[in-house]
This record gives sequence, C-alpha cells and structure tokens, in this order.
Amino acid sequence: MADAEAKRAAKKDELDPIVAEFPIFIKPALDSDRQIMILQFPNRERNKPYDVRNNSAPLELRVKPNAGMVELDVPMDVHRNFDRIKGVKWGEAMKKSSMAKGGGSHGLPGGFGIGGAPQAGRGRGRGEAEEAENQEKLLENYDKAIEDGHVLATQTLGGQFVAKNSTSPIYMVGTFTNGQLHLTPVDQIVPLRPQFHHIDAATEQDRLSRARDAGPPRVTEARAVHMTVKSPGEGEDDHGDNMNKRVQEVQAEPWRAHRFVDAETEESWSFFQENFFAGGAMGQNTEELLAKVPKLISGVNDEQYLDMISAPIDKNRLKKARDAEKVARREERKARLAQKENDKGKGKEVASGEDDGYSSDTLSEPDGAEAEAKARDAGDDEVAAA
Repeated sequence: MADAEAKRAAKKDELDPIVAEFPIFIKPALDSDRQIMILQFPNRERNKPYDVRNNSAPLELRVKPNAGMVELDVPMDVHRNFDRIKGVKWGEAMKKSSMAKGGGSHGLPGGFGIGGAPQAGRGRGRGEAEEAENQEKLLENYDKAIEDGHVLATQTLGGQFVAKNSTSPIYMVGTFTNGQLHLTPVDQIVPLRPQFHHIDAATEQDRLSRARDAGPPRVTEARAVHMTVKSPGEGEDDHGDNMNKRVQEVQAEPWRAHRFVDAETEESWSFFQENFFAGGAMGQNTEELLAKVPKLISGVNDEQYLDMISAPIDKNRLKKARDAEKVARREERKARLAQKENDKGKGKEVASGEDDGYSSDTLSEPDGAEAEAKARDAGDDEVAAA
C-alpha cells in the first residue's frame, strides 16, 4: 500500500515538478509619510517607459491624497510628427486659462472649470483676425514660443486611486536577491490615461470670447414663472447635491507636487535597497536574516481556513439534514430486511413442497448479520430521538 502511494506521489511530481523554492520575507509597509504607488499606463507600450533613456522623463507628479487624484506631466516632442498650428492654439488656450484660474487644473481635479473668472487685462474683446495674426507670429518664432510657454509641449496623464474595501486584495512588490523573495505592501494602484485639459481650456476660452464679443445682454420682457421643487423620496439620494459637494471638495484640496527621480540614478537605487528588503538592507545571508526577523505563524488551522473561504455553515440545518439522512437510511434497511424475510418465507414453502430431498438455497441473512443490522437501527433511533 505504501509503495503504491509513493509511486502515485512520484508520478504527480513528474506531471507538476517543483522548479524552484525561495524563502519568502514580508516587509512591513513604509512609514506613514511615504507611500508606494504603482502607476499603470494602459495606453503606453511596455518597451517605452517614461524615463530619461526614452527622452520622456516626467516633469512633475501631482497628488490630491484625500480626493485620490493623481496627475503626471510628461514632455512631448514638438518638432517631429507634431501639428504646430494646433500646438500653438492649444498652448495659448492653456496659458490663458491658467492665468484666469490662477493655476490649478481642469476636469474633475479642477472642478470642471467651476469658478473660472473671465480673462482680465489687455486683449479683451480681441477678434478672430487678431487671434490668427498672433498665432502666425508665434509660428514664425516657434522655438521662442516654446520657451515662453505658448506651445502645448506637455501631456497630462491623470487617474484616481483604485477603490478599496474590506474584501480588496493586498498587492505587493516582489524583489529577488540571493535566492530570497522579499514582498513589500503597495499603498495605491493608479491607472493613468491621457487627459484632455487642452480641449477643456480651448472650449472655455471660446465661450468667454463669444460672451465678450456679444456685447451687453439683451433686455427681455419680464414673465412670471411657476417653479416647483421636488424633494427626494424615501430611499433616494440627491445625486445633484452630492456631485456638487464632491466637485467642490476636490477643487478645494490643493495639489501636492512631487519631483521625479529616474530609476537609473544613484538616489533611486539607494532608496530601493533601503526600503524594499526585510532587515533594512539588500544582499543579506539567508541564515542570518532568518535569525533576525520574526517568523510568520498562521492564526488558523486548515479546517478554519476552509470555513473562512466557504459558504457559512448553519449548524442547526446541518444537524437536521444529518438526522433526516439517518432516518431515511434506517427505513431503507427495514424495507430491505422485510423483503429478505418475505423471500425467506417463500423459499421455505418451495422447499417443503419438493419431493427430491434437496435443501432450499434461498438467500437469507445469517443470524449475526440480522443482530448487527438491528443494533445499527437502535443506534439511529437514539440519534433521531436526541
């Protein structure tokens, strides 16, 4: 028997062999003033990361921690495969919008343009012809226009923290060294996609320009308007008010700017070695590290773990189901014994009617088997009574 089990285990190992084994070390999360965020770029090719080697090192990272908003500014090549006319048009719109807002952003982080004041100073009421003339001047001295910020030379990527709850998985960053696997918890995961702030800015400037060119508003005849206010019913939320409050809170929270440090710099490597390995350093001996760090001990056994990941067990319903199963099994045995007794009686009648002296070979249960079946039935009766 043992040899057969050993052969089955060996065959299973051949089908699913163990390729490698690593001691796993789980590192605690970083300090409260630091966070590990995984920035995902769904619209970017994997072999073209935003870094110095690809001439696309990010210029600035902005975060609104409470709102969970993240924006990343990356440079664009404004000399190759670039529409200079649209670059000047959108660059001018972004610059004017930024001056009117006093900085900030567009979209949800900027409150969808709520509170944007009309542009003040010179140039108010300027017509489309003057706008076109200004663009021509900027295109003639294109490099100077880039330096002065009149050309859209950056792309903004934006996103939000992935929502988490009590059932959300815990993601970790894994690093290998000396045959060891070190895991560090991740604080946030943020998918970043291109934002169209330049389109929002151009639309906003067109709207303000039309309002200025239209002159004073027309005087309309006063009319009586009957207004009714419908209050939300039971179980309904006032989504309009909630959305406005959400936008105002997001807009009111200031951005926290962070500088970008390329992965290949000495500063990045130093931070990596100090913060992503258990024991506080990279390249430690496994035996020394095992003696230094505490061991991870499970707080549940195998049965408790299965109960945790399975559907809840109702003990009362389970007991009733088991009792019903025992009663059904007892009734089945009684019916089977009754059938055998019936068959036994028929066999005796056949045997007594025969003249050749042969004994009956009718199947009948020995006395010991009957006693054993009666004992099992008595045990089931006691369980059912309980």
